[in-house]
Amino acid sequence: MKFLLKHSIWLAPLITVVGFVSYYLYFARFPVLRDTPWVNLPMVTFGAVLAIAGLVRGWANSRWVRKCALSLGALFSLMVAGFLFHYVFSLSYDLPALSETTASLERAPDFTLIDANGNEVSLSDYRGRMVVISFYRGFW
Repeated sequence: MKFLLKHSIWLAPLITVVGFVSYYLYFARFPVLRDTPWVNLPMVTFGAVLAIAGLVRGWANSRWVRKCALSLGALFSLMVAGFLFHYVFSLSYDLPALSETTASLERAPDFTLIDANGNEVSLSDYRGRMVVISFYRGFW
């Protein structure tokens, strides 16, 4: 633990950036890790906490250059962690507003899609019946 606190000036921002970038480059491909990033959230949280702990520990007996570097590293780590949390739990769930074309429709236009068995299914096949259409943003 002493090693981590001693080198938190560069280690904390590095851990936070690796956690942030790896989410978008690798982990967002998998639905289980995209919706709740079990790997990335602890990583960026650990980086932010390490940055604050290093700042608190190094503030008392450091020169002003090191104090500035510790402060900037802690601020950077907190901003990166905050942005990932905000994106995962807020921005990724925002739905776009209805456009004028969809808001004025009384009846959905006919379309044809391929079902799970490879057969073509049209919306017109279900005219007169209640239909719920669910589009999931997952990967298959």
